[in-house]
Amino acid sequence: MRLPDAVPQRDVAQVFFTERGRFFLSWDTGPILGSVQEDGTLHIERPVGAEGAPAHARIPLDGDAVLFVEAREAFVAVHMNDTGVAVVETGLRGDSESWTAPLPPSEHGRTLTDVVHGWDQDGDPCLVLTVEDGVGTVAFLQIGPGKPGRTHRPASPGQLVHWDLRHDAAVIREDRGPWDSRLHLERPLSLSAPQSVVARWADGREGRGLLIETPSGAGSRLLVWDLTSSSPIRVAGPAGHVDDARFLRDGSERVLTVVTADGSDTLHVTDPQSKESAPLPLHGTGRIRIRAAGPQGIGMYRVSTLQGSSWIWLDLDVNLHQTQGEVPPYGGEAALSHAWYGRTPVLQYLPKRPPVAAVVSLHGGPEALERDELRWDGLYRELLDAGVAVIGLNYCGSTGYGPDHTRRAWKSWTTAFQEDVDSCIAAAAAWGIAPADIALLGGSFGGALALLGCVLREDLAGAVASAPLIDIRRHAEQAAAADSSYREWFGERFDIAASATPAQRVFDPKHLSTTAPGQRVFVVHGSEDEVTQWQHSKLAADEAARQELPWTLVIEAGAGHVPNTLDEVENRYRNIRSALLDVLGIDTGA
Repeated sequence: MRLPDAVPQRDVAQVFFTERGRFFLSWDTGPILGSVQEDGTLHIERPVGAEGAPAHARIPLDGDAVLFVEAREAFVAVHMNDTGVAVVETGLRGDSESWTAPLPPSEHGRTLTDVVHGWDQDGDPCLVLTVEDGVGTVAFLQIGPGKPGRTHRPASPGQLVHWDLRHDAAVIREDRGPWDSRLHLERPLSLSAPQSVVARWADGREGRGLLIETPSGAGSRLLVWDLTSSSPIRVAGPAGHVDDARFLRDGSERVLTVVTADGSDTLHVTDPQSKESAPLPLHGTGRIRIRAAGPQGIGMYRVSTLQGSSWIWLDLDVNLHQTQGEVPPYGGEAALSHAWYGRTPVLQYLPKRPPVAAVVSLHGGPEALERDELRWDGLYRELLDAGVAVIGLNYCGSTGYGPDHTRRAWKSWTTAFQEDVDSCIAAAAAWGIAPADIALLGGSFGGALALLGCVLREDLAGAVASAPLIDIRRHAEQAAAADSSYREWFGERFDIAASATPAQRVFDPKHLSTTAPGQRVFVVHGSEDEVTQWQHSKLAADEAARQELPWTLVIEAGAGHVPNTLDEVENRYRNIRSALLDVLGIDTGA
């Protein structure tokens, strides 16, 4: 089919890549942003009309470690040698001060591995260095201007995420692969035995920790951890998937929570004491990420396929401010809605005119979810321009729709995913679209599902799989070799026994290459993918070639699991776009 009026959108991918790499630091009549430039400094971009501050301050990033201290809205550069530390603190307005601190002698030398901001026993701000000596011993070194240092040797493994000696608290995060982290609360002053909880650390303030707990196969929930008594208290909040949270910076105990419901993020303010929760009046839809939480408020970045990008600020009076980002709203006419196709939840994007084809988009994970965000770097927009409907499928196994939906796929992927694909085909039929005009698009685990969908439904047009997880057994083995906790995780969800047949394992090169002769299949994979293996994609493509099936394998030299440079973004976008239009037989005239 020929659609000469399609409008190219490839520049959106580059704008989005550049914008999402900026740091959101504070707010002054608009967002204060930072970006690392080629000269090696951080350029501070302030809004026009900001009072009493240079418009483009430059902050050097030449320390052994550099961190942004949100509590003081200052960058801290740490320079360490064998005997001491030199610290340079630079505020957002360009003002700077320096101080030094001695370090205790070390018999085996030491290496700086991390720095966090904290509070000492007197309530003064301090820095805590994580150092490791030549024999592998780890120590936390507390330093501050004009103050004696303190050394704490942690009893627990992991990374220091919070230090507040006003409450005799040091919180260490022990990563556990696919499971929630184990958080260890140690007492550097009293040296009492550590106490632990299993949850994700979100924020710490005034003797309290804010945690997000996600039991295996269940929905996420919010906890407040009293760091003095070490008692976690579950917070009753709004229904939905708790994605992120921060304490408000207004002196209260209230919490700002980002909750995903029906495929879009919403903001709620919850009071753990009164158990009251109220939504904030934020218009529109999109994916919201918290990017800053300082003394002036909380900053967020939102992206949406149809509404573009925006910067959002919640001030100390709990008022929301918003300004448009560089990704403009979609210029065409389209409608977005959340729908249920039987038991299958989806986000559906429909062009104004009757669609001529459909793309079923499959997120990675599997335990993630499709939201209204700028998926595939804005490719949905170009599909809508071409008259193509997009179905963002939250297939069984996804999170955000309760534990039953997540667990329904476990070790039953063929049956469960067949139901999801069939429901999408039935919905497209109501728009007048036949299976031969439906393509599957997926990335990572979603890429493997895109191939599986073609195996299950031979009447589909074909599939485009980006960095797909082709061989589940080998992938599980490699993950377990790096972290043994993955063995149980994969074992619960998939049949990974070596004795299983390719069809029983489902995600196996031999099984996924049994697509129909009339289906066009494209596999795009980076040669330096750090998550999935391009060699597994080649095994499947070679097997398809042996059967004389119309598969195309595209290896992107030097690229990883996701693009890391502007050139890689453009290359990945071009490869996915051209492959998808080829599968659908669409000529945009571009």
